[in-house]
Amino acid sequence: MALAAGAPALAQQAPAPAAAAGVNLAPGTTVHDSEGQPIGPIASVEGGNVVVTVGDKPAALPATSFMQTDKGPAITLTLAQLNAALEQQNAALDAQLTAALQPGADIKGVNGNSVVGKVKSADAEGVIVASAQGDVRLPRKAFFVSPQGLATSFTAEQFAAAVAEAKAPVEAAPGAAAEQDAAADAEPVAKPAD
Repeated sequence: MALAAGAPALAQQAPAPAAAAGVNLAPGTTVHDSEGQPIGPIASVEGGNVVVTVGDKPAALPATSFMQTDKGPAITLTLAQLNAALEQQNAALDAQLTAALQPGADIKGVNGNSVVGKVKSADAEGVIVASAQGDVRLPRKAFFVSPQGLATSFTAEQFAAAVAEAKAPVEAAPGAAAEQDAAADAEPVAKPAD
């Protein structure tokens, strides 16, 4: 899910050949740029892509773009070139998302199999979604454009549960605040529409 929703990929996500023999692509391993400067750790390896944490953001790079050096795995770009490519790609993805977030547009679940709601309105901060359970406001970062169209980072079941939770009155039961904090860390928080 992180790859689909949160990690821009610098290549098509089609199956790619394995990385060059002898390249250590284990999660936690620090990746370096072409000048030997550290880029960040490998967060995960998913199919033919390696998700590297660049700054505080994930970026999916094709496994074939890595080579082994005396410092560990490295890519052929400098950190500045990688950051520029990621910024350009993020701008293109944001423009694509803005174009898709039009009133009346269907929103599919993360798997693209079911429609969870329709865009009622959108701005730079969030999106009001009209659903069978009622209207809710979700952060813009909970949406992306998939091959099936506009989608949310929720499955249909998670979306229904988030809407129900957002509409339920908040009760001050012992331990409820800690549970809510844990839930907020795990999933995007749905908020009732204004």
